[in-house]
Amino acid sequence: MAAFDEAAASAASPALVVEDDPGVREFVVSVLVRRGYRVVAAASGEEAALLLDGERTQLAVLDVGLPGMDGFAVAEQLAPDVPVIIVTGDPVGAYARMQGRVEHFQVLPKPLAVELLEHAVDAAV
Repeated sequence: MAAFDEAAASAASPALVVEDDPGVREFVVSVLVRRGYRVVAAASGEEAALLLDGERTQLAVLDVGLPGMDGFAVAEQLAPDVPVIIVTGDPVGAYARMQGRVEHFQVLPKPLAVELLEHAVDAAV
């Protein structure tokens, strides 16, 4: 049965993680992989665009404070119905910037708690 689950996960659209802190990025990736997602992870928005190469993503977990293209700019490159989880040290500022995509955005404060991230992922899809 595990092989079937792995095959289904690899065939599904990926979840996107864009986080410049390697420890936080690895943490988020591990949570998503445990939940059955195939994950594309990047340290910047530009790297994410190259890695996705036009592939649709089913979920995005994005840091706001990225070098170059910030998390909101990355979100604007995604399909409008893709759920976005923003992780940030400034959740109040993030809520102020969500501009019209409130139904598909969630904001989580850093440092991330595993339970909050799991709940946000489950609620997003």
